Amino acid sequence: MMRRTSLRLLLGAALSACGGEGDFSPAGSMSAPRHGHTATRLASGKILIAAGLTKTSPLDSFETYDPARGAFAPRPVPNAPARGWHAAVLLEGGVLITGGWARVGEALRDSLLIRGGGAPPARAVMGRGRYDHTATRLLSGDALIAGGNDGRRAVRHLEIYEAARGRFAPAGRPMLAARQQHTATRLEDGRVLLAGGAEGRVARYAEIYLPARRRTRLARSLAAQRSRHTATRLKDGKVLLAGGLGREGTLASAEIFDPETEKFIPLESGLRVRRQQHAAALLADGRVALIGGWGGEGRTLDSAEVFEPERRCFWLAAGAMKSPRRLHTATPLGGRRVLIAGGASDDEALASAEILRIAQRRKSGC
Repeated sequence: MMRRTSLRLLLGAALSACGGEGDFSPAGSMSAPRHGHTATRLASGKILIAAGLTKTSPLDSFETYDPARGAFAPRPVPNAPARGWHAAVLLEGGVLITGGWARVGEALRDSLLIRGGGAPPARAVMGRGRYDHTATRLLSGDALIAGGNDGRRAVRHLEIYEAARGRFAPAGRPMLAARQQHTATRLEDGRVLLAGGAEGRVARYAEIYLPARRRTRLARSLAAQRSRHTATRLKDGKVLLAGGLGREGTLASAEIFDPETEKFIPLESGLRVRRQQHAAALLADGRVALIGGWGGEGRTLDSAEVFEPERRCFWLAAGAMKSPRRLHTATPLGGRRVLIAGGASDDEALASAEILRIAQRRKSGC
């Protein structure tokens, strides 16, 4: 025990010497341990936590976190199917929850639109059951549902949730590659970048969804094949793709997608720690916090790092999370604070939450 404590003290000192700022503080606990859930910030500022899994079983419970009170509260949603590894997206009428894993070999087609004011959820059925997919709000107010696993294999299937009609409609054609555990990022002009999560000859190629044509076209190749990564649209419209799982294991590499040239530009300064199944949050000042994840070699991470867009480099936060976690959520609270909720450690699913506070911009380099 003394050896482990000494190692942690030495590691903390080393990180401080590198100049990392940032600290974690407890933020209470949810009503149930959960990973593979979603967290969606509402117009009110509250955060809707939806479903997820305990260590092995899917959940049907919902709750909200109120930043003003610093507390979680139950959010009853009657007759909601239990699910995990689903997707959620905030639309004009509420939060759309799509698909999810229910049991081995079964992917849900069910969707719920969770509305405010105590209104019952609106229900619709997708054309294809799926989990590990993406849901992205389009400029039209509709949502693009892309890829995932149908309970047997990764799929190419695309469909559109038409918000005005409350129903799903097929896209013009499927994606060019089957994708699971990929990312979907809406660009400033309304197109959607679909990256990673593919296998085979097209594994490194991205696709761009064109809303006017309801279909994708092939984009350029990523610098590295990756899935279980994060993709964050920066203030300048470019997209940061960081970490993930590659052909040789967990990645420390990162790259920038430039929508004007449609090129992926590898960063010379990669992540300070290899990580996949982590979470990313865009801070109000334009920086990106990358938190936790799986580091490979049988360990879940308790560290966070910050990407500085101007210098295009990363630095480690000096503090450590109270619990190592992966498959958690990270939701900006405004300013330089991020709510981190749930996830899984090496041994169990977590009900705990904590808040990461990042210091003001550093005067020195990364």
